Amino acid sequence: MRDRPRGQGAEAAPPADTRSADGPPGRLYAAPFARVWDAIPSVVARRRLWRVVHADEELGLATIVCRLPVSGIAGDLSVWVRLDDNGLTRVDARAGARSRWTGPRTARRRLDRFLAGLDRAVGPDARIRT
Repeated sequence: MRDRPRGQGAEAAPPADTRSADGPPGRLYAAPFARVWDAIPSVVARRRLWRVVHADEELGLATIVCRLPVSGIAGDLSVWVRLDDNGLTRVDARAGARSRWTGPRTARRRLDRFLAGLDRAVGPDARIRT
């Protein structure tokens, strides 16, 4: 099975990029960077078909491949963790589809599931709602 589409008109839907003004808002946590960073693998481990394929703590970047259960079609999650100007830990995430068979709604659901799991893993009182 091929994950990457080919040919004209077969491009994957544009990802929801939380680093841009039109993407979903990022998350702010009143928790240390290390606590938030260390929660990412535990969130991914709870999802049977999700795998961390790249993690660079220096850059604060993690890349996660998410597969659908029946078809095995993959999508990507990119997660950036950094400290903002006020010393709070900021998490920005982007979800994208690799296949024309999944669209922006599937990518958005993956993103929402990841962020909800991260909220639970870091702690209910750590998230700062803006």
